[in-house]
Amino acid sequence: MKRLTRLWKAAPLVAAMVIPLSAQAQGRGRTDGPEGSEYGKGGYSRVSENRFSLELNWGAAFAAETSRMNRGGPPLFVGATASFWGADWYQFDISGAYVLQNEQLNVLVGPRFRTYGFPLSFNAGLKAGAFIVPDEGFRFGISPQVGVDMLMASERVVLGLGYALDIPFADHGLTNRVFMNIGYRF
Repeated sequence: MKRLTRLWKAAPLVAAMVIPLSAQAQGRGRTDGPEGSEYGKGGYSRVSENRFSLELNWGAAFAAETSRMNRGGPPLFVGATASFWGADWYQFDISGAYVLQNEQLNVLVGPRFRTYGFPLSFNAGLKAGAFIVPDEGFRFGISPQVGVDMLMASERVVLGLGYALDIPFADHGLTNRVFMNIGYRF
């Protein structure tokens, strides 16, 4: 009986010596990522270093009213977009577009939200800004937009398709734009 009592008294001492030795053997964690990317031992954040992007936009643009089509231009537009990527799911855009058919110039700013998905994601946004309409001058308006984009080449190249409805706050001037874009994140 005395041996069993001694064994129970010695067990906590042995445990007190073994537990710190096993914790010490674990040591420091190892990470192979960039400095500051660790969440704990061995974990990485998904925050991208590529916070800005520039895109070229082009495609078809159709004025909704036949009176605006008499200018003789083809139903095309060209444009560019500069974006700040707050996260992989959120962007803030500044864009400009020139519609050849009705000679309208748009300068728009606003957010765009993206779904999670790699490499393909859907997006929706609402931009607001200036619509410079010939013979009428400056108008304020909005442009709801939807699209799909794909990240390629280490998440630096952006390819996309989109639709925008340009709505200047005037008596007329609606324009439908269907477009493609290619961009680069840096």
